Amino acid sequence: MKTVWRTAAFLCFGVGALAAEPPAYPFQLALASPVALVAPEHSINGLRLNLLWGANANVNGMDLGPVNYTAKNHRGLQLGLVNLVGGDLTGFNMGLVNWAGGKVAGSEVGLINWAGGEVSGTQDAFLLNVSRSKVSYQFALLVSWAEEVEGGQFGIFNRATKMTGLQMGVINITGQLNGLQLGLLNIATEKAGPWKVLPLVNMNW
Repeated sequence: MKTVWRTAAFLCFGVGALAAEPPAYPFQLALASPVALVAPEHSINGLRLNLLWGANANVNGMDLGPVNYTAKNHRGLQLGLVNLVGGDLTGFNMGLVNWAGGKVAGSEVGLINWAGGEVSGTQDAFLLNVSRSKVSYQFALLVSWAEEVEGGQFGIFNRATKMTGLQMGVINITGQLNGLQLGLLNIATEKAGPWKVLPLVNMNW
């Protein structure tokens, strides 16, 4: 009987320990993580200033610095040269390179934007947008690349696996097309019929 109680107590303690989250702090000042006021495993609810490189578990608020890294989820604004989010981004990140491993609900604005999950919003890039899942809108001076677009995709070169809406650029490529392509060369590889490759205008509904 004692063994049963000991086992139950151990399980309860273990579950409680796993459920316990590290505390969150309202302010972070980091030189180059882990040289910082708050340890990287803790979260920030407020303002994080990174003089060179900052890293924390979660950030809710404003994130400023040359290199900003959030290991899990970020809610708010990231402003820096390089912005990295391991999980989901809710809000905006603006910089030369913006990278989110999970979903993006908001916008990524920079030279290069990369999202691993669904983008419920926009990616705006001077050079390259990449969405490994669904995206609403992509705007790029050079390349926009996505698995699935439901809205619009704009750039010199646009590529999607499934396109629903408008694809506009110099070269537009998609697998499935449910909408309109406008460009010098338009390709819809899974479109029915012989007109899979067309100049200027391609459409399918």
